[in-house]
Amino acid sequence: MFDEVEEQLRQILADNMKIDKNLVQKGSQLEDWGGDSLQFLETVFEIETHFGISFPDMQNEKISDFDGLVRIVKTAIEASKNGTA
Repeated sequence: MFDEVEEQLRQILADNMKIDKNLVQKGSQLEDWGGDSLQFLETVFEIETHFGISFPDMQNEKISDFDGLVRIVKTAIEASKNGTA
């Protein structure tokens, strides 16, 4: 159901947002999990550190759901593998 990247993201989100991992599903809206902007920024930093990626600040504003986060992280992972990040 979830690939490796999605599963790792689910765990990071659950740990940082202090929610049950089962709440992090495809189609989930990030705002549904509560938290504030500082918590979200800490989570983004944790994701970047975990995957060894960096995504532009503008991308942070475009993340509204789990699916969007997965797409952005997978794109950043590919870019870092190809040396375009």
